[in-house]
Amino acid sequence: MRSRWNIVAVVSLVALIGTRAGANGAFPDEFSVHFPPGAPQRIFIGANFGLLVSEAQGATWRYSCEAWVTMGSSAALSAANVYYYQVTADGAIIADSVEVTRSADVGCTWPPSGGFSAGATIADVFADPNDATFVLAIVFGGEGGSTIVASHDGGRTFETTALYTTPDLLKGVEISRSTPGLIYATKVTATGSNAALLKSTDRGTHWSEMALPASGQSEPRILAVDPNDGKTVYLRLFTGTTDSILITTDGGETFDRPLVVSGAFTAFLRADDGALYVGMLEGRIFVRPSGELRFAERAGPHLRCLGQRPGSSRIYGCGDMFLDGFSLGTSDDRGQTFQTVMKFSELLGPLTCSSVKTACAAHWERIQQVLGIASPDAGPAGSGSDAGGARSGSNGSHCSSAGIDGSALLLFLLFTRTKRSSRSRRSGDRRPAS
Repeated sequence: MRSRWNIVAVVSLVALIGTRAGANGAFPDEFSVHFPPGAPQRIFIGANFGLLVSEAQGATWRYSCEAWVTMGSSAALSAANVYYYQVTADGAIIADSVEVTRSADVGCTWPPSGGFSAGATIADVFADPNDATFVLAIVFGGEGGSTIVASHDGGRTFETTALYTTPDLLKGVEISRSTPGLIYATKVTATGSNAALLKSTDRGTHWSEMALPASGQSEPRILAVDPNDGKTVYLRLFTGTTDSILITTDGGETFDRPLVVSGAFTAFLRADDGALYVGMLEGRIFVRPSGELRFAERAGPHLRCLGQRPGSSRIYGCGDMFLDGFSLGTSDDRGQTFQTVMKFSELLGPLTCSSVKTACAAHWERIQQVLGIASPDAGPAGSGSDAGGARSGSNGSHCSSAGIDGSALLLFLLFTRTKRSSRSRRSGDRRPAS
C-alpha cells in the first residue's frame, strides 16, 4: 500500500513541476551552483524544482520552489519552468523561465523583469561580473530571428533597442571579467551548418564575427571567458551525437579542439589555478591541469554541475543522490574524490520568509511524502534560509526510518533528472528530447 501511494505522490510531483530543462545557457541539461559575492557563507543551487539556499556553507538548506520563482511570469504555473539562474555582482538572483524574474532578497520575492515584448522568448541571460547594473539577454522574437538586449538596472528592466540583431539563432552570451566592455556571443544558422563566435569590445556597440569549426548540425555554447584573460574563451560544440571543447586564446582568430567525446558534456569549470574540469552524466570526468594541453579522463561522479568559490581551491559538484551518494559534493584533491555536502532528502523545507512558506507549502508537503522526510521545526518566519534548526538525526534524512521504498526513490530520481524537451522547443535546439 505504501509503495502504490508513493508512486502516486511522485507522479503528482512531476505533474506539478512540469517538463523542463534546468540550468544555464551553456548546459541546458545541467544544474548550477553559485557563490554570491559578499556572502562567504552562502551557496545557491539551481535545481529542476527550485532554488536551494544555504547560509551555512552547505551545512543546512532551504529552498524557494520553482512555482514561486516563476510566480511573476504571465505564464500558467504548470508551464513556467526555470531554465537556469544567474547571480549578479551584488548578489541578486535572476531566473530565466518563460519570462525573467529577479530576487534581491535571497529568494523570498521574485518580481518579473520588464521591457520584453509579448511573444518574446528569453534564450539566455548573463550578468556582468564587474557591474551589478549591467545584464544581457538573448531574445527570440515571435517572427523569427534573435537579438541581444541590455539592462542597466541589474535586470529589473531591459531596453527595447537591441545591441545586436540577426536572422540566425543566438545561442549564448557572456561578459569578460578581466576586460571591461568585452562581450562574446555564439550563433548558428537555422540548418546548424554554420556557427560563429561574435565579439564586441565596446559593450555591444560594434561587433565582429569569427567562424567556428562546425560540422553538420552544431550547437555552439560559451562555457566561460577566462577570468584572467579576455582573449581566452572556452566553448562547447554539440552535434547531437558528439560533444567537443573548443578553446581560443587570441579572441577568436584561431581555435584548438583538445577534447571530443561521444555523448554530451553536462558540467564545466575553469578553476582558480587554471585547470579545466569537464563532467558527464555517465560518470566520466576530464581534467586538464594548468599548463597542460590535453585532458586526462578518470571515473567520477555523475556530474550535473561544477563550481568553485573565488579564492578557494575546493571544487563543488552536483551529483546523483542515488548513484553518487550526494546531490552536492566537494573535492579537495582536484576532482579525484568527492565528499558529501548535501542530499536533496536533507532539505529543511521552504525558506522561512512568509511569502515562500505560503507559496511552497503544498510543494514541500509532496516532497516530504515522497522522500519520507520528517517535518523539521520550521523556526521563526523571516528571510533567512537556515532558520529552523539543524538536520534531524545523523544526516538529516529520514528515508530509512520512514520506510521509503525503492519504487518511490526511482520515480523521484526520474523527477530530478533533466527534462530537456521544453528547452529544445523554446530555443530552437535541434537535439532530440530525452
